[in-house]
Amino acid sequence: MVMVKSVLFAMPSHSMTCFKLPISLCNQIQSAVTRLWWDSNSGAKKMAWVSWDEMAQTKTNGGLGFREFECFNDAFLAKLSWRLLNNPMGLRARTLLIKYCQHEEFTKVPAVSAISHGWRGILIGRDLLIRNMGWAVGDGKTIKVWQDPWLSTSRQLQHMGPPTKASHDIVVADLFQANTQDWDLNTIERELPELVDTILSIKPSKHGAPDKLFWIHTKDGVYTTKSGYIAAVEIQNEKKARDRRDQVTNW
Repeated sequence: MVMVKSVLFAMPSHSMTCFKLPISLCNQIQSAVTRLWWDSNSGAKKMAWVSWDEMAQTKTNGGLGFREFECFNDAFLAKLSWRLLNNPMGLRARTLLIKYCQHEEFTKVPAVSAISHGWRGILIGRDLLIRNMGWAVGDGKTIKVWQDPWLSTSRQLQHMGPPTKASHDIVVADLFQANTQDWDLNTIERELPELVDTILSIKPSKHGAPDKLFWIHTKDGVYTTKSGYIAAVEIQNEKKARDRRDQVTNW
């Protein structure tokens, strides 16, 4: 197990930090790991008594802690996307954002067909971030009340409901008292009466700092590859469960 984790898992890591590996290649690497684990010697195959899904479970859940290569790849790419998001003035960020994000923000630019393989991988990491980030309220000028998750620091939580035509595009700053970062109770009760207690528990920046995206799976809100891998595995498990339900429905 030590040899598998220190050698076979480490060898493709450099490529995974830059590019999205094909699923077929991830399956070949996984197959090599499985053969090394179960086969006594080359050419003499043995029975795999435990499924890969169980072996890939964490040790606390009864597994061996082996990594799902596709999810690990996505977690690495999300690290790269996190750097672009939080350091837009870096050389790499300026080069890529000028080329691909001239008309839309990085968090909203679509993955069109005419893009490089490297940028497509970055967008895959970006999508993993988007599904697991929330907004920390600063000056409230960036966060859209109805579209963005800003109501919790521990999970993605946004108001679900049909907004009025007049309030569809309001931002959090519109819920402040004039020229301050203090909540306007009358406005909140008028626009979001069912969320008064939740909103009042949020502490905006008193110094007018800009709104900031944070990673919901760490205490400090900073992305880590380990937490990103766990989030990617959860998404993959949800997809597998959904595919199984679809197969049963079609049958």
